[in-house]
Amino acid sequence: MPSYRLQHVDAFTRTPFTGNYAGVLLNADGLSDEHMQLIAREKNVSETAFVLKPSVKEADVRIRWFTPAEEVPLCGHATIATFHALAEEGELGMGEEGTFAFRLETKSGILGVSVEKRKSSSTVEFELPVPNFAQTSSISEAMMHALGLGDWDLDTVLPVVSESYLYVPLKSLEKIQGLRPDFSALSKACRSSKVLGVSLFSLQTLEPESSVHSRFFAPSVGINEDPVTGSANGPLGAYLHMFALRAGFVPASKDLPDGRTEYVGEQGDELNRPGRVRIRLKTTPDRIERLWIAGEAVTVMQSTLSF
Repeated sequence: MPSYRLQHVDAFTRTPFTGNYAGVLLNADGLSDEHMQLIAREKNVSETAFVLKPSVKEADVRIRWFTPAEEVPLCGHATIATFHALAEEGELGMGEEGTFAFRLETKSGILGVSVEKRKSSSTVEFELPVPNFAQTSSISEAMMHALGLGDWDLDTVLPVVSESYLYVPLKSLEKIQGLRPDFSALSKACRSSKVLGVSLFSLQTLEPESSVHSRFFAPSVGINEDPVTGSANGPLGAYLHMFALRAGFVPASKDLPDGRTEYVGEQGDELNRPGRVRIRLKTTPDRIERLWIAGEAVTVMQSTLSF
């Protein structure tokens, strides 16, 4: 009977039981799609990551991500969690401290990952595709009703945009904190709008060093509310650069020594699982050239799966 190493890792935090939890199966080669889906359903966290040998020579490692309901093409927090676990286990040549670079094969293409491994913790930086937002003239009545929003809640200075997710700016942090969506209705509205999930955000934040505060709902793929969503926070950083700055807002940011700009996304506080996502952009005066998210993680459980 084969056995598999399964870990439970909290990402975008160094404090156990905060941030966003992910299942990480470190040796998934030989598992069928059906088995991966069954394991993700059994694990029953927002995403479980499966580490595989690459299928193309251009990549060093491959990851597939499954929610309890289906496979998704990209997941930020589970990638941070996975490379934390790989570094902790000394996999992929990370037996000693240092900085390591990898080419990750995903269903969203081959993406860059770097790991800064230290004794106390590891910082993982994950490159995401630069989003190609489509501005939306209006939100469907069904979507607004499912989210519990009125037109007066929207920040009309900023646009509603979509890519794989719908991004909705709200005027106040208080409104975001009080959201109680109808998840059944929201699932139908997401399918009708052809988006995987909805990120609702405000430029009002809990902490002065944060740039944006958000919540993320994706009931149509089995995630009513995700605590801390890397794949949504990365594009939010791009949104700040593309729309918020041009509208006259000045979200908190930091200039990195290598010339990049770093924003901080805060999420998860309403679920008592606060996490912070570092969003890094390389820009020119007229465009975003590259986009990354970065964060730390902590392993809270290790187990062996046999079947």
